[in-house]
Amino acid sequence: MTPVTYAFGAVMVLLGVVGIYMMIAKPYVHQLVIIFFYSIPSNCAISLFPHEPVLVWYGKTVNLWQLSTAATLGTILAAYIDYNFFTPVLNLSYSVKFKSHPIYRKAHKWFYKIPFTLLVIAGFSPIPFYPFKFMVYSSKYPCWKYTTAVAIGRFPRYYLLALAGYAFQIPNWMIFGSFLVMLGIVYYKKIIGLSTQLFVKLFKFLKGEKFKIQKDLTAGEKMPKNISTLLAFRMATHTVKNLILKRPICIALEV
Repeated sequence: MTPVTYAFGAVMVLLGVVGIYMMIAKPYVHQLVIIFFYSIPSNCAISLFPHEPVLVWYGKTVNLWQLSTAATLGTILAAYIDYNFFTPVLNLSYSVKFKSHPIYRKAHKWFYKIPFTLLVIAGFSPIPFYPFKFMVYSSKYPCWKYTTAVAIGRFPRYYLLALAGYAFQIPNWMIFGSFLVMLGIVYYKKIIGLSTQLFVKLFKFLKGEKFKIQKDLTAGEKMPKNISTLLAFRMATHTVKNLILKRPICIALEV
């Protein structure tokens, strides 16, 4: 990758951190500026934070047109940065093998029948947007067309979300609850996994059972005889790679 690609990645992370910090530290100060910056991490390629509850929340007090415009501008910037980072990454010589897969070829064929229209529809509707982003970046769809489609699709979506907050004056506790639910949907596997481990350890502790450390050490001592060092290294490498790919790139960075 070129230094420019790394630079766009660094800018993406920096702006994402700024947006989250402003939202947490001073949510009522310079609200339009905050929604602009928050729209960057909440609309990056793999978004971590949902934008819907935030727009409903600010829609209760902020001018709807100004709010929608600020959020759309932040989203356009996020789309531009994403494009200039992920397009080179997904088109590296060693990362283009997926393009020969039948599923990708079929998706590519259907996407390019009406690409602009599909991007507008995906940007406006609640359907997941990341498959369309992936197709844009991997196929080098023109950046200006992509950002234009994002703007056309997202602006009315943001306005309707803000209008819902203004018209119904949804209680803050309900908005905050929906925010937590959306985060839970994204990370439900990790939450369930951690909860299960905690429950098992607590159950063993209550039963007075000691952890079988000696047995685990014995198993560990025998591991080199069962699994070769090379295979173990490959397994560790693939594990790290999968963790990196599944973690949203926005804050270290879905995402």
